[in-house]
Amino acid sequence: MCVATVGLVVEIQGQRALVDFSGALREVSIALLPQVKIDDHVMVHAGFAAEIVQDVSKLYREMVASDARAGQILDAIGERAKKFSDRQIRIMNFCGSHEHTTVQYGLRELLPANIELLSGPGCPVCVTAAEEIALGMEAVWKNDVTLTTFGDLVRVPTPWGSLAELRASGGDVRVVSDVQQALRLARTGKKEVVHLAVGFETTAPATAAAVVEAAAEVPSFSIISAHRVTPPAMRYILANHAVEGVLCPGHVAMITGLGPFHAIFADFSKPYVICGFTPLDVLQGILLLLQQLAGLPVTRNQYAYAVREEGNTVARNLMNEAFSLTDAYWRHIDVLPASRLVLREKYQYFDAEYRFALQVPPVGKEKGRHCLCENILQGENPRKCPHFATGCTPAQPLGPCMVSREGACLICYNKGRS
Repeated sequence: MCVATVGLVVEIQGQRALVDFSGALREVSIALLPQVKIDDHVMVHAGFAAEIVQDVSKLYREMVASDARAGQILDAIGERAKKFSDRQIRIMNFCGSHEHTTVQYGLRELLPANIELLSGPGCPVCVTAAEEIALGMEAVWKNDVTLTTFGDLVRVPTPWGSLAELRASGGDVRVVSDVQQALRLARTGKKEVVHLAVGFETTAPATAAAVVEAAAEVPSFSIISAHRVTPPAMRYILANHAVEGVLCPGHVAMITGLGPFHAIFADFSKPYVICGFTPLDVLQGILLLLQQLAGLPVTRNQYAYAVREEGNTVARNLMNEAFSLTDAYWRHIDVLPASRLVLREKYQYFDAEYRFALQVPPVGKEKGRHCLCENILQGENPRKCPHFATGCTPAQPLGPCMVSREGACLICYNKGRS
């Protein structure tokens, strides 16, 4: 009963708060902390927020700095980095969880000066095309459906406003924690439910399973798929940026297996590591990359305790059953070939774009046009954006990178010295 954990308050309703524990959302009581605010870090014990943590960055940095195993890995990284003292080693991650760990635990500050950690397009909310969000708005405007999606997407600015603004004006927009919650709403509610589905290969199998289930018994359910797959983005970055090595997203590899990553890096001859998400995982991943740069044969799957060579065949089969791939625009990046998952013809009835004949409504200039999300999603430090923490804040975001919990700007704003 003496275990307490630290989490970030992301939503408050009365005496309850939704708290983010490194990506896991839990509802806790704030009856003992009536002064708590959104974006506070709180110590939670037995379901109650007991205290506000005043300097969470210091807490997490000292956790790594005082860890014996982390110290050994950092020493080994330092020795390897000396072999490349004449050049900068640029390593990019492709997962918002990697960036979250890097910033939260101050890993950039602990590494040698010639190792530069970059954040890539690993935030699915950040790369979701504004037009796909607009399709969800159109479904609500024209067809009086219930639109469900994940919380981060609701506040993303688009030329048509945001889903939060649509909800405030009376539109039936609801936040769900998973697609099954949306399916249950369709099964028991009085209106049709359209789920705006976002995420990479990690999230797509659950959407596929929901569509297959809906085809059997829930005709009032449909989706707008904003799902993306990771390899095209990796190829784009490696073709257009000087990156020495890549930390690959372990959770994606958990589904896909290692085959897609082997193929990419065989083409580009760049070292890579399938990497987990704890501070030790990330540090070990960096060390493995440096060893590869030195020409040493090493294991590329640092996340072997969760990732198998073949991945999760059940999840992959579900994705292949429900989805095919099409070219798609990644917001603030480019049109990438075969990068969006869309429903196959046999499930077309459950494609809300087809069922409701949805079309993107006309619009003027994009509200977020002055933000630098394009640069941020391709490795730029958020602090180099002239609007960071001034004209662009979580309360008034110019772009999606300041909205999503996996966005580099919000991570830097909430936690950061990176």
